[in-house]
Amino acid sequence: MSTELSEDALRLLPSSEEAPKCSSYSRLINADPCGTALAVEALILIETPLPWPKPVFDHPLLKGFSSIVATSLGLTRVLAMVPRDEDPGIGIFVYQRDEVGVKSWTFRPQGPSDLAQFASNIRTVTPDQLATTPGSLDPPELAVLICTQGSHDICCGSEGTKLADELEERAPGLHVLRISHTGGHRFAPTAMTLPDGRMWAHLDADTTLSILELTGEPSRLGSQCRGWWGAPSGPGQVAERAVFEQLGWELDILPRDITVSPSEDGWTVSLSVALQEWSVEVRRGREIPTIACRSDGGLPAKPNHEYTVAKIHPPG
Repeated sequence: MSTELSEDALRLLPSSEEAPKCSSYSRLINADPCGTALAVEALILIETPLPWPKPVFDHPLLKGFSSIVATSLGLTRVLAMVPRDEDPGIGIFVYQRDEVGVKSWTFRPQGPSDLAQFASNIRTVTPDQLATTPGSLDPPELAVLICTQGSHDICCGSEGTKLADELEERAPGLHVLRISHTGGHRFAPTAMTLPDGRMWAHLDADTTLSILELTGEPSRLGSQCRGWWGAPSGPGQVAERAVFEQLGWELDILPRDITVSPSEDGWTVSLSVALQEWSVEVRRGREIPTIACRSDGGLPAKPNHEYTVAKIHPPG
């Protein structure tokens, strides 16, 4: 991919006298976050005491892990999680994408050697077959995972932490999981909601609660949706969001199968939703710069591009 910005993208850069935060800048240019969500089959969240280094896998407790690994569950994203209680051992939450929603497990290795053994075993052995000591509680199925890793980006550290604090104050029973970098810090505060597996950008407490309570209007929330973790990144997630905006929350309780095919003008995305076929034509959108956070003129900046939905063909 070229690192040179187009003339249109250059015109969007901050002035040389400005050094904005990347999250503030992405709001200013109304950057569309869709297509930037994780595309994985499972998550592993590991309680890891602060402070976290950058990258977080330099933490001594996470030896043997990496950001993306192939496990018995499929392609899996590993994330650090701020410890949630005082129980002995290291809490691990495992979430696997199911046909609808998630399957989940919890484990509590008693020390680093047990955790390292878990890192090895999970590559070939399914969670229900692991000998690692199970945790005392099942992972929360309804949860919000918020990136708060300030060592990776100040926007996640400040805005993500502020959102987590407010949600814990307003909804004491809600499971708010503070996690490490999930990508897209320019969209902070960014989060994933479970069990739907959607990722979101520029969240506030009211919007987050409306998502978890299914009271928000999907057609309005679409502009903050980074994508669904079961769709391929880029055009696949953009097409799935377009169908979500039309079908609403019902889509998250329906099985989906998504195929992306190149076309003459972009991509054709086929979505099989509960045995009904949708076809979405996706095109490449505007090129925008991804700036360096708090750097003069946002430099160095990298080119990125958005996607647009040209046409939706509903079933029948």
